[in-house]
Amino acid sequence: MTFTYAAEVQAVNQALFQVTHGLYVLSATLADRKNGQCLDALMQVTNAPPRIAIGVGKRSLTHEMIEQSGRFVVSVLDRTNSACPEIIRRFGFQSGRDADKFDGFAHKLTENGIPYLPDAIAVFECSVLREKTTDLSTHSLFVGSVDRAGTREGGEPLTYNEYRKSIRPGRSGANG
Repeated sequence: MTFTYAAEVQAVNQALFQVTHGLYVLSATLADRKNGQCLDALMQVTNAPPRIAIGVGKRSLTHEMIEQSGRFVVSVLDRTNSACPEIIRRFGFQSGRDADKFDGFAHKLTENGIPYLPDAIAVFECSVLREKTTDLSTHSLFVGSVDRAGTREGGEPLTYNEYRKSIRPGRSGANG
């Protein structure tokens, strides 16, 4: 079998869908306002010191909050949680400018007041390394120093491909 190379957006996106990665909820606060969004652009960049990188769309409220506060939290979704479709709808398909996504939704706060999902299988609380932030035109790449992290027993991380194929069939992807 041979590859077909193409530069058209649809073909490139189809190839990008083959990159394995997870689906997370990214959250931040600013002036007692909480917000969160779905995120699929996350990677561990070092383990000593512990650092992760996230790509966040500049038009999102979460981006604005992270840029101003210099802090964020990532909750790793549990694929065995039957509430995943609702979590993704709440955090991926509405704007925090129009709705309080945490209103009436089970969450806890870190010592710094940033919300996280208590049924996540892992949580990372991070401080942005501003000198490492990169402007990517439509997005910013934030590198975060992992200040605290937590895990719980059981569960498995939800992958973006699993979301696309099983949880939200017919959609080409989540709004990050």
